Amino acid sequence: MPASSEKQARLFRLVRALQKGNINAGEVSPQVRTMARTIKPSSVKHFTKLKEILNQLKEGEYSLRDFDIIKGKSFNQVLKENEGISFNKKELLVFQSKQNGFSGFGKTNFIPNSPQNTQLEAEIFSNDSTKKYVFKKLIDQKNDKLVVYACFIQRTYPEKPDKEIFSMLSTGIDKNKDYEQTKVLADFIDRINSYGL
Repeated sequence: MPASSEKQARLFRLVRALQKGNINAGEVSPQVRTMARTIKPSSVKHFTKLKEILNQLKEGEYSLRDFDIIKGKSFNQVLKENEGISFNKKELLVFQSKQNGFSGFGKTNFIPNSPQNTQLEAEIFSNDSTKKYVFKKLIDQKNDKLVVYACFIQRTYPEKPDKEIFSMLSTGIDKNKDYEQTKVLADFIDRINSYGL
């Protein structure tokens, strides 16, 4: 039986890649590792495709290698160094549509944390940790005609004094292509969600 959504298909593609040994277990979330151990490969294979979407993901698209680990800076310092530009109404609607089930929970509210809508935040408490997600839209540093989406994550554990900080950037998108921007943003949010950080 094929997957019922692109998000589900991506998850099972990641499970399948782990089963085949294309990625290391340390690069994926505990949920993906559990699924890879407990579900038969033949069953996983059925869920890797959608009837209407046959395009394949690039190998290794969903791995923790895509994240940068930030050390020696506070979370606020990292956010200040990455000046965002305003999300438009279509992009805000993408965030609204992704609130259900983000990070494996019920509804997660993405809250604008500036009057200009230059960043959206979500805070999630789970598995004895606190995770703060901050999404920003940035001008690409290599090409000022492109924008990129950024996600900064701060993970805190009660028994650890240090906070872990991660960042990830999307691919660059033409500033003038609204449709392409919303499509990339939706995929980017799903990618962040699939890691379970």
